[in-house]
Amino acid sequence: MTLLAASPVLDSCRMPSGEALAVSYLRVSTKEQAEKGGKDEGFSIPAQRDANQRKAEALGAVIVEEFVDAGESAKSANRPDLQRMLRYTKAHKVAYCIVHKVDRLARNRADDVAIHFALQEAGVMLVSATENIDETPSGMLLHGIMSTIAEFYSRNLATEVVKGMTQKAMTGGTPSKAPIGYLNTLERDQLGREVRSIALDPDRAPIVKWAFEAYASGNYSLAQLRHELAGRGLTTVPTPRRPSRPLALSSVHRMLQNPYYKGDVVYRGVRYDGAHERLIEPEVWYQVQSVLICSVFCQGGRGERRPWPVGGSAARSGRVGW
Repeated sequence: MTLLAASPVLDSCRMPSGEALAVSYLRVSTKEQAEKGGKDEGFSIPAQRDANQRKAEALGAVIVEEFVDAGESAKSANRPDLQRMLRYTKAHKVAYCIVHKVDRLARNRADDVAIHFALQEAGVMLVSATENIDETPSGMLLHGIMSTIAEFYSRNLATEVVKGMTQKAMTGGTPSKAPIGYLNTLERDQLGREVRSIALDPDRAPIVKWAFEAYASGNYSLAQLRHELAGRGLTTVPTPRRPSRPLALSSVHRMLQNPYYKGDVVYRGVRYDGAHERLIEPEVWYQVQSVLICSVFCQGGRGERRPWPVGGSAARSGRVGW
């Protein structure tokens, strides 16, 4: 591990005891990683913290401030603690910014250059706990290589994810969270492998089915239907962060437009035959679409409040899905 030579800049960022001042930046990409194992920070954050502390000791530095972005992607530099760290280094004399790996800071070259430049402007040297990154020519060369590799990995991973999701949709699978009325299920086969599937929600599916049939009759406006659904107890599926609640008017509108209920899976604008159980017969779904269109365009309509303006996002995105 290469030790960095002393410099006037570093000398001005030292404690009276002679130790240089440093900040530590830690990050994991997802909330699941951050909360893994039932701990607030999961296992990855403590491992990064330990590695950064060892690096600080090797540099003869003391970490005076720690910045943690737990569950924040490196695709964007607009992360709360990253921006707080950049403001801190600009306002305080700090010799080093220690990261576990270069890809903790950024996953693309543009953000990496911008962040590195901001640190250099503040007189802060970027060092990695696991890579020989420093301000020497060889260190900067390695930094550029590692940053390029990080960007390649990120782009390649995104491509592979899209490829996998497309293949799943082509075989009738659901590549996203199931809409209200359905549940994402997880079971294990005889070999212990995870088997993900889709099942009807026994509490919500009958109410959703009624909603389609009721609206297809033409006897309800969207506002009236929403009110009736709330009275029948239709609520969103609760999550650890959000309790269940009645559907908003726009959510009812999107539900009625979703072709998933008639057995289709739409991914990246392409329709596939879904493997999930159909909740609504196609003729009922198409009748609902006719009523929806008539409520907007037909003369002498009910004058109900629309979830969004005509020609707005719904029309542009083609969410009707015919």
